[in-house]
Amino acid sequence: MNEPILTKLYKNIEVKFFPESHICYINGERKTGVTTLIGIKDKSRPLIIWAVGLFRDYLYEKLGEGINEAHIEEGSKLHSVRKQEAATIGDEAHKWINKYIRGEKPEMPDNEAVIIAINAFLDWTKEHSIKFISSERIVYSKKHDYFGILDIEAMVDDKLCLVDIKTSNDLRNDIRMQTAAYVMADQEESKKKYAGRWAVRLAKETEDEFNSRMGKKGKTGIYRSFEVMFLDDHKLNLIDDFEAFLSCFTLYRCNRATEFYKP
Repeated sequence: MNEPILTKLYKNIEVKFFPESHICYINGERKTGVTTLIGIKDKSRPLIIWAVGLFRDYLYEKLGEGINEAHIEEGSKLHSVRKQEAATIGDEAHKWINKYIRGEKPEMPDNEAVIIAINAFLDWTKEHSIKFISSERIVYSKKHDYFGILDIEAMVDDKLCLVDIKTSNDLRNDIRMQTAAYVMADQEESKKKYAGRWAVRLAKETEDEFNSRMGKKGKTGIYRSFEVMFLDDHKLNLIDDFEAFLSCFTLYRCNRATEFYKP
């Protein structure tokens, strides 16, 4: 069931958000989300390299059996399967963390990768003085007309901060634009002043899986089940990151307005 979340922003703006489809209506009009707008940024090269690498490694494993049409079909779809698995890990970890933030006592899941992510998050909360204020909260910018889902609002070491959690193998610079968009939208409505943004990466792989992945690339590295980065060590970081987001917004709108030119 994709039951909508109904709320009000700016005291009189009606919001209807469908969490499963991530569709949002503001006063009855469908709006575009932050992640969709940033999606105009080309990330195809690393994804192509990753997908081709999966296919290559799969075929290498099947060489001894004699590669047939079934292997080719299965290997060509492997990237979609792995992507869905990763999404499931991230979803489960986020759901557990959100329950924890709301003061519930969720049971640990059975999935080892999800447990790794959760334990890494809990370790971070013990290293800092953290008071959670809200999570998974809808924000909207009237000025720029976009919406987003703010991961976590918290007092971190007595400073108001936004915390964004990613379950992935690496932290990418998209998180800078994404979190800047959330902060600016929330500040526009609430007039709060955030002291900074935290990017938290939770590993979705074990150390053995990491070493295997790096070995296939002919590389070495240090396994980190948890990575955290403070994004605002300079006061201009937020402004620069928001300008980059607005550039994506402009490009997205231009692309949508001229789609009829595509062959």
